[in-house]
Amino acid sequence: MEKASVDSRDICEFDIVELTDGREATIVFVPKDPTTGFEADIGSGPEDWDTISIKASQIKRIVWHAG
Repeated sequence: MEKASVDSRDICEFDIVELTDGREATIVFVPKDPTTGFEADIGSGPEDWDTISIKASQIKRIVWHAG
């Protein structure tokens, strides 16, 4: 698994991120303490979306920054 190159404090709600496993995810929840993790949607559309919990260490990079 690749090392994360993103500081958890840089992640905002609705950012699109690339995960270390190659999937893209949309951040849907950022807690007050982002070091505890995030909720993110993965999938290509409403038919196959899934909400998962991820940690900053699973984020390779920010693809699109909403903030």
